[in-house]
Amino acid sequence: VKLRKGTCKPKIFPIKFLATSCEDKTPKEFCIDKPMKWPSGNRANFKFHGETEAILNEQINTELKAFYYYLSMAAYFGRADVALPGCESFFIQMHHEEHEHAIRFLNYIKMRGGLVNLYPVQPPIDQDWKCPLHAFKTALDLEMEVAEKLVAVNTVAEKHGDLNASDFIITGFMEDQMKSVNEMGRFVAVLSGIGDQSLARFIFDKDLLQHYVQPKFNILRLKLRPNETDE
Repeated sequence: VKLRKGTCKPKIFPIKFLATSCEDKTPKEFCIDKPMKWPSGNRANFKFHGETEAILNEQINTELKAFYYYLSMAAYFGRADVALPGCESFFIQMHHEEHEHAIRFLNYIKMRGGLVNLYPVQPPIDQDWKCPLHAFKTALDLEMEVAEKLVAVNTVAEKHGDLNASDFIITGFMEDQMKSVNEMGRFVAVLSGIGDQSLARFIFDKDLLQHYVQPKFNILRLKLRPNETDE
């Protein structure tokens, strides 16, 4: 930029300040270190108690833990030396489902005017899932843990008279969560009866792929038709 004769060169200040005019030579704030305060003195929330906000943040972490475990399971069963596409596809599907749940909780906290606090997500200690029975037993434990956490969230919401948060949990999650627990329990029962019979395990995996996996998560279908997408 060319400066005309007689004008002064503006000073450059750190990014949080705007360059001043030549007259006052006092930096004016361009942005601030802390979020602006709402005129009402709060974050535009309506009876959103801090304890409810905190336990909803914990629920995000619980969902992401399951999300991480299911990804590990899918990767294991997709290995060339394991090759169980039904289990791989099923756990990829569960992986996506848990991610969607976490995002729903995150968006709900934001909608209520709360603050989202993310916590570290620990990977499975042992990522050698050995066999479908071991993986599905772990999956059952995960689904039961998620169910217990949902009950805890609802208890806190009711404690503070938060009907909206309570309805969000009961209507949006509880029935589907009970179905997931039931489904995992059935898989564990079937696999417990199969034992280590390779043919029975193959039939279970094939049935899982055909009847419990949506087409868009079917690994074999995606490999055969890589350019095909599902609505």
